Amino acid sequence: MSLFPSLHLLLLIVMTASHTETENCENMQNTCLVIACDSPGINGLPGKDGHDGAKGEKGEPGQGLIGLQGPPGMVGSQGSPGIPGLPGLKGQKGDSGIDPGKEFTLARSSLADLRSELDNVKKWLIFSQGKQVGKKLYLTNGKKMSFNGVKALCAQFQASVATPTNSRENQAIQELAGTEAFLGITDEYIEGQFVDLTGKTVTYQNWNDGEPNNADSAEHCVEILKDGKWNDIFCSSQLLAVCEFPA
Repeated sequence: MSLFPSLHLLLLIVMTASHTETENCENMQNTCLVIACDSPGINGLPGKDGHDGAKGEKGEPGQGLIGLQGPPGMVGSQGSPGIPGLPGLKGQKGDSGIDPGKEFTLARSSLADLRSELDNVKKWLIFSQGKQVGKKLYLTNGKKMSFNGVKALCAQFQASVATPTNSRENQAIQELAGTEAFLGITDEYIEGQFVDLTGKTVTYQNWNDGEPNNADSAEHCVEILKDGKWNDIFCSSQLLAVCEFPA
């Protein structure tokens, strides 16, 4: 067998294999990763942060101590009015209103009844122990006391000590008393100038003969005698109390 044909065949195989390996490497450079075909490069810059993931489920409460409660927050704005509630139960019927006209009529009727009753009382007093002359009514309690005692007694009942201004009134006081009684007349402020308890000078006088004589220079009050005449007397004397009321 000849050696050259074998040598030519071997050379042909080596060339074919070398060509095939070169072609495969070029293809790999075009199709495979660089890292497979070359040495590793320097690391690149970090990429951008990705989007937040979905919120996880609420965890279990911690086991530590609970902190102090913080200060209250600011008051929020007023909310919208709520829906009106259901109507309440109907209340009881109230008292009827006041009729002014009716009330006035009742008042007039009551006043008329009161006046009628007062007139009956006055008539009873006059019949039993009083005397009326014109617009004056004289009453006595049948007790004797000093002049100051009579003034206090009469004032207690919004009256005054009996003070006649004419003969008719003087006679009524005389008949009611039947004995000596104080009159509401005095000259204790100015001797000889007799005035009533309001300070007004008396114009009607009915003095007894020789009176007033101001005995011992201390007779500053006036009494009516049984016959209706007047006499000046000590204010400390004890005489019948007769009061004068407006009739």
